[in-house]
Amino acid sequence: MRLTRKFLLGLAVIILAVFWIAAERRLSREIAYFDWDMRRDAAFTGVVLARAVTKIWQDEGAPEAMKLVRHADLSSHHMHVRWVWLDDPVIAKRIAGPVQSAIFRGETASVRVEGAVSRPGAVFTYVPVSTPAVRPGALELAESLEEELAYLDVTRRNVLIETAALLVATGVVASALGFMFIGRPMRLLVDKARRVGKGDLSGPLVLPQRDELGALASEINTMCDQLAQARDRVIEETGARVSAVEQLRHADRLMTVGKLASGIAHELGTPLNVIAGRAQMIAEGEATGDAVSDNARIIGEQAQRMTRIIRQLLDFARRGTRRKDAIDLRKVANQCVSMLEGMAGKANVLLHIDAPRTPIISYADGGQIEQALTNLIVNAIQATPKGGSVHVEVGQERATPPADHGGTANTFPFLRVVDTGSGMDEMTASRIFEPFFTTKSVGEGTGLGLSVSYGIARDHGGWIDVESHPCAGSRFTLRLDQAEGART
Repeated sequence: MRLTRKFLLGLAVIILAVFWIAAERRLSREIAYFDWDMRRDAAFTGVVLARAVTKIWQDEGAPEAMKLVRHADLSSHHMHVRWVWLDDPVIAKRIAGPVQSAIFRGETASVRVEGAVSRPGAVFTYVPVSTPAVRPGALELAESLEEELAYLDVTRRNVLIETAALLVATGVVASALGFMFIGRPMRLLVDKARRVGKGDLSGPLVLPQRDELGALASEINTMCDQLAQARDRVIEETGARVSAVEQLRHADRLMTVGKLASGIAHELGTPLNVIAGRAQMIAEGEATGDAVSDNARIIGEQAQRMTRIIRQLLDFARRGTRRKDAIDLRKVANQCVSMLEGMAGKANVLLHIDAPRTPIISYADGGQIEQALTNLIVNAIQATPKGGSVHVEVGQERATPPADHGGTANTFPFLRVVDTGSGMDEMTASRIFEPFFTTKSVGEGTGLGLSVSYGIARDHGGWIDVESHPCAGSRFTLRLDQAEGART
């Protein structure tokens, strides 16, 4: 309604200005007409009386002529008549200038004298009279401006009343029209804009009026329809992208499982040999008494060891639901190292872990972080020649996020994989996170492992730093967000 109030205020100012100008012109015309009418009446009366005074003066003398003047003054209620001598200083001062010249030429002339605060002014009309006297004389007809002032006061009051009545009537009508055609549509438009800002695109805005506001409402409805369609497409495309990413990561898991199979088979060989030997000793009777119980216990322990290894592999390969919780990165690293020890042993690469005694907490999906770290370790084992080593570190340190990530320097938990491999040049290091980019021989890799790890890091608000030089090995640092309760 603020727009309506501004409209009404502007309309009221325009009406007042128009009425003020009209009132001023009307009062000026009334004053001019009133003044002209007073001068005309006085001149007519003065000329008639002057003729009579001239004749009586000639026939009966000056006393009788003055008596006629006094009688004329007494017979008029709104006009005072008296005889004046034009050489009288007071009269000469009042009629000085063009009025005096006109009177001495024998013409009737008038002069307006404005009044003081306590009394109104008057219009003095002088009619020259030809007499036998030596001194020049004239009739002075004085008419008060009191009636004129009273008439002007009434006119001003009427103008004010008319203006006020018009303002009230205009205000009522303009308020109703403003609310109907401006206030209500604008409120509906504002409500619609607020709902759109909150993401509510439902409910079309209906404005029956066929003006600019109606056109704006129609355009807003069209915009909301287009936004709703675009949002549906984004949701559909996002769902498809998430599904594709999950499928890609699951495929990467299965591929990693395939790489681990040979190492795990090698690791299962030792407990299988122990079980077979102990079982043969029991079957052939070589073990008797307490030895049978010891062999049975050893067989059970080795079976549990194999079960644990196989379950760990199955858990890693299984597709899980995304769920972020506060996890201890030390446990994730230990699980990955334990699972990959067989693969590292087969490749004759030493795999060890360095983790602090206190928990390193991050708010993340444990399964996805395990997959990302596994990819980094597998990549390091494959890049390390026989006799080399892969070192896994767990900790937290202060770091500054990269420019494309955003944010300020802070303390971030990390998982770091350091190898003693051949390293990479700058061009290779800049492309290692590209999907399907690989430097391995055909059949040894798809180029998805590091890309998947990088995507998992970004999904968790983190990133991966790479430091590598030819013939000096590589260092991959997976930095993650802290647990919610530990954020600074």
